[in-house]
Amino acid sequence: MRRFATVAAAAAVLVGVTSCQDDLPHAPAGSTEYWSTAPRTDEQRWEVLRKIRAIDPCALVPRTELAKIEIVSSVDVRMPNWCEARIGPNEAGKGTALSWSLSIAPNGVEQPERGRTAKIGAVTVGTVSDLDTNPDLQGKLVERNCTASANFPSTAAVMIFVTTPLGTEPCPVAEAVLPTILAQLDKEPAHGTSPDTPRTVLLGSDPCAVANDLGVTPAVADQRDWKCSFPYRGETIEVRYTYDKERLIVQGEPIFTVNGHPGYGDPSADEFHSYNAIVGPPLPSSRPESFLGPKLPVVNVFGRDEAAVEEVLRRATGLFPAA
Repeated sequence: MRRFATVAAAAAVLVGVTSCQDDLPHAPAGSTEYWSTAPRTDEQRWEVLRKIRAIDPCALVPRTELAKIEIVSSVDVRMPNWCEARIGPNEAGKGTALSWSLSIAPNGVEQPERGRTAKIGAVTVGTVSDLDTNPDLQGKLVERNCTASANFPSTAAVMIFVTTPLGTEPCPVAEAVLPTILAQLDKEPAHGTSPDTPRTVLLGSDPCAVANDLGVTPAVADQRDWKCSFPYRGETIEVRYTYDKERLIVQGEPIFTVNGHPGYGDPSADEFHSYNAIVGPPLPSSRPESFLGPKLPVVNVFGRDEAAVEEVLRRATGLFPAA
């Protein structure tokens, strides 16, 4: 842990602020008990999924910890399991963008060949920067990037993505927040713990609920955090609970409306079909709205059989409260 405290101090210098190593949270040695224990049965694997879906991603790095790096400009959810923050100046090329996600990775996140790999207790941590993977980019970049991963024996995985201005090293920023993530994960903060996480109809819902409604039993080995895969009508169907921009979802008139929720087809589809239904109001955001419109809670259904995709989407949409 001493290395990570030193890294945190380095990160503070990188972004132009001072911070005391003693201010950093002292994470357990690679997280304790639950997250450091490998599931042995299917029920235990389902439990890991349920726990991950119940955790507030923005609460894994509270604003108070982000503020130790520099002034926090904004914090928003990107996906139900993914949070992003902007710290420092808002001007292009000057601030730091930081995002992190919590997911299931039964086989672990692949560790970088050219980056750095370390162990914190039972957790395997890898970091890799843009120049680690391609040293020839030296002098050609307009910003710096780093990706960090943490693999837990429980099959949980954390990913951290950092973008910093030229003249800085991005990986120390990722490594600085990692102890906080490990410490917060052990607390299992529920959705709503962070004031930056809006309550949506997706939170607390199970993307496999529609499979059960159709009388299909999905295999836990095929499941990921907010996505459910299962066989239906001889094909594989994927149901995903996600957040997406309005203009990426709304294409023409709805093909159906269930409980007041519009469902949209996929007019450009050929072999595969991706249908979406908007199941709730737009998410509030601290950032200016983009030209793609507001972010919406969406149920996405993907598969080869167009009729099966539409049927599953109708059934899945009907599981949500009326608008």
